[in-house]
Amino acid sequence: MGLIQKTPIPELSPVDQVTLATLAHRAWSLPRVLDTHTENSHAFTLPALLLVDGIILAERAVAWIERVRRVAVKLAAIQAEIDAHCFDLYSIAEADRRAITKGFGTSGDSDEPNAADEDENEDDENATAANVALLTAAMMSSAVGIAFGRFDVCLATGERALPPEPDPFAPLPVCPPGQLQNEQGLPITKGEAGRLKEEGRWNYPIEIPWDGILVDDPGHPLDLETRVHQVLQVIWKDRWEDIEREACEILGVRTLRDYFRKPAGLFSDHLKRYSKSRRKAPIYWPLQTPSGSYTLWLYYHRLNDQTLYTCVNDFVEKSKLREVTEQLHVLHTKTSRSKQEDKDLERLLDLDQELKDFRDELLRVAQCWKPNLNDGVQITAAPLWKLFHHRPWQNTLKDTWDKLEKGDYDWVHLAYSIWPERVRDKCRHDKSLAIAHGLEELYEAPPEQPREKRGRTRGKRGGIWPLWIISRGV
Repeated sequence: MGLIQKTPIPELSPVDQVTLATLAHRAWSLPRVLDTHTENSHAFTLPALLLVDGIILAERAVAWIERVRRVAVKLAAIQAEIDAHCFDLYSIAEADRRAITKGFGTSGDSDEPNAADEDENEDDENATAANVALLTAAMMSSAVGIAFGRFDVCLATGERALPPEPDPFAPLPVCPPGQLQNEQGLPITKGEAGRLKEEGRWNYPIEIPWDGILVDDPGHPLDLETRVHQVLQVIWKDRWEDIEREACEILGVRTLRDYFRKPAGLFSDHLKRYSKSRRKAPIYWPLQTPSGSYTLWLYYHRLNDQTLYTCVNDFVEKSKLREVTEQLHVLHTKTSRSKQEDKDLERLLDLDQELKDFRDELLRVAQCWKPNLNDGVQITAAPLWKLFHHRPWQNTLKDTWDKLEKGDYDWVHLAYSIWPERVRDKCRHDKSLAIAHGLEELYEAPPEQPREKRGRTRGKRGGIWPLWIISRGV
């Protein structure tokens, strides 16, 4: 602050003000256009591959990469123009301008040959391939968001127009423009959608799982791959299968189900996208059986204290375990079985046990799990750490859970729902903790200490020291 306050500001004419304001607005607007493809940005509208034209995904990726390059060139030109204008305002000589520019500038002015230049073309090709994969993964992530009812598919189909650019100083919206919203600009709810349907104003082409649960289970009406297929059909029409095949080829998987099921697939990409510095906040959670053959996907923003019971009752028990039990009954009642049927029996027995263990773990956690989004993703997911198969994320959650058990995070709501007596006891002696849990009535203020009576400072012979001596520290 001191340096900024000491900086001399030149007198700006009306023309200078308009010129600099126009350049600054352009310098803000150009990066924001790119930011509209960033899923966890307030500016998000659509993934990059749906913001440019092209027959196939690879063409669209190249078009987006070129757009990013052009924006970088334009920004550099704007920066140079602002610098030149400011140099004039401060009457800085040409030699000083070059020195200042060189101090802030690049080190690419050397005439010395660079050995890396020989591999420049190969590096560019590798970078392009990596960007194509990242952009394709972002498109699939957006499709999953649409399947959960988080994003609005009507922006992708053109039924809803892309919103105009806001004023740079306008308040940030609660929801990004790409989110499925109600008329007040908030995430739409099941009740609001039902009311619109009764009024004949709900023609949304995707069925939304309002409980925030999808499943990796072929044939199930809420199967994640099936729901993403529906999204691709709505967006790409009769070309959706070609787009899916190309996406799988780019992502290095045989099918989208493989990409969704593998911990190094969708969730790994999602975790990277929703991590910044030390903060990790993935909002699509894959809870899996040990073999990974059965996965429940939870959408963080729709979690409540009944979510895990719904997982057990409507998915594990009612659907999958019943199906496996029926298949086992058929095989057990056969008087003779083929080798393949024996293998199927063994596989089903393993799956039956996995599902029962999976169910028991969900029920164990559900007894005291009361998710509160104010606690954050990491705290809320910690009790479920055993059910995540992505090893780095599992380790993070296990460490968080250990700290929760030790009492390091007793300020969070989850700690109070699991260890109420421990938290209440701490609230008696910690006012800030009591306030955090709304238990201020439990706080017991320490008794006031009697104030010590201070006598006058006296010298060696009992006389009073003069004040000027005391003030000098004598």
